[in-house]
Amino acid sequence: MRRYVLASHGKMAEGIKTTLEIIIGPQEDLICVNAYTDECPDPLPEFQKLIEQYPNDEIVIMTDMLGGSVNNNAVVLTKNPNVHVVTGMNLAVVISIIMSDQNSDTKEVINHAIEQAREMIIYCNDLEADEEDDDF
Repeated sequence: MRRYVLASHGKMAEGIKTTLEIIIGPQEDLICVNAYTDECPDPLPEFQKLIEQYPNDEIVIMTDMLGGSVNNNAVVLTKNPNVHVVTGMNLAVVISIIMSDQNSDTKEVINHAIEQAREMIIYCNDLEADEEDDDF
């Protein structure tokens, strides 16, 4: 089984979870770590608790920013083969990973989700400019 963790500085993780659940419904295997807040002053112990709580499950930790302290704390845990860390989380990648087939290879799921999310990052003004240039 896979467990999913959204982890960010402040409450970005909670915001993504709230939006995600509006779109695809409640997710019981999704945990938020709102780091450096009153409820979570340090993310590392929270990550470690999850690994201890679910020793046989794969844990996919999605963090807000490469090189940020939340991501750095998560990356330390990738020595455990059941821990996967994805950074630069956004709603598209989170939805894709969470809605993936539980029987699919986790690494493949993550790489596919990242590729799909990259395709969704677009400067929309360029789209509008392209449409104006089209002759109908």
